[in-house]
This record gives sequence, C-alpha cells and structure tokens, in this order.
Amino acid sequence: MDEITKHILQLENILLTSEIRRSPQKIAELLVSDFTEITASGVEYHYKNGDVFQAQDDNSNFDWEIVDFMVRELSTDCILVMYKLVKHRELDESKKNSFRSSVWKHYESKWKIVFHQGTPTSQ
Repeated sequence: MDEITKHILQLENILLTSEIRRSPQKIAELLVSDFTEITASGVEYHYKNGDVFQAQDDNSNFDWEIVDFMVRELSTDCILVMYKLVKHRELDESKKNSFRSSVWKHYESKWKIVFHQGTPTSQ
C-alpha cells in the first residue's frame, strides 16, 4: 500500500470516530466548504460550516470497519476511494453493510474530502 493510500485510509477511519463526528472544527479541517454527500437513504446533503455528524452529547463509540479499500487516481491532486463499510454492532441487517465512495482533493498541502456516497448492500 503506497503512502497516499495509507494516508487516505487513515483519514476515512478518522471520519468514522465520535471525536471527529462531534467536532465542527475537526470536520471543517477534513471537508471542503462545498462538500456534498449522497446518504445511504438517498438524501443529498450539502455541508455547511459548523455542521456535525453526531450530536455533541452523544458519547457513542462505533464498531465500524473499512474493508476492501481501493484508490483510483483521477488526476495528480484528486483521487477516488471505494470500500465496504461494516457496522459490526448494527442489529438491522439492511443497514449493516454499505459500499462507500469518496472523492478527495489535495488543497494547500492537505487532503480534503469533496464528495461521499454510501449505498446499502446485503453482502
């Protein structure tokens, strides 16, 4: 695994932690200002500065695992990552597994996520 792949995998894992998901400052460091996501439920989400992905008083820790992580270079400063996310503690089987894709762009010496999509799968 090359250095960029390792680094982006680390960033994807960081985005799954409660510490980051509850912090508007830490999220802002990883997302571009016009970040867009197509959620697993099919909703189009547009990031606004100050948004969080987990309630600040929610101290849940997730048992989520990224598997089959792949990187495809789109240009010298832009990459597409694809992987499967397994939510180990999810009781609803229809929400346990999803295919994920993210587009990351290199801005001012930092990688930031531009786009993300999650699609549920039964696998």
